[in-house]
Amino acid sequence: MTTALLVLSTALLPLGLFLPSLETTQFAFWRGEHSIIGVGISLLEGEEYLLAGAVWSFSVIFPTAKLVWMWRLNQRTGELSRPMIRRLEWFGKWSMGDVFIIALIVFSARSNSILDVSIAPGLIAFSLSVFFAMMASGGIASREAQPSD
Repeated sequence: MTTALLVLSTALLPLGLFLPSLETTQFAFWRGEHSIIGVGISLLEGEEYLLAGAVWSFSVIFPTAKLVWMWRLNQRTGELSRPMIRRLEWFGKWSMGDVFIIALIVFSARSNSILDVSIAPGLIAFSLSVFFAMMASGGIASREAQPSD
């Protein structure tokens, strides 16, 4: 089951990053589609380095690193050591920032009265990738070596 969840999460992550995540309409005439990668690139081009770093870190780097670590742990046989599980938990804590970043982007765009924002397929794929990774993480963590009494 864990491997299937990892396959789904791994397949959905690039779709979530590159497909349009948000569709915007400005003044009811101009429409735009924005992917997570596109937002990161736009922020870099606009010299918004701190925000770009947050988007890239929490939406690309941490989820990818977490999936790589989970695949590595999933390939191991037997119980996993506590330090391995701690690293998985660390990735999990930091990679939850991706959901926070997307929520901030949607909130800030919706608070603008001349811009209408709707969710696009990329955001759904990204959210499902995060959800399946969390489920797989639980399956992997359950293989932790139990301390002896």
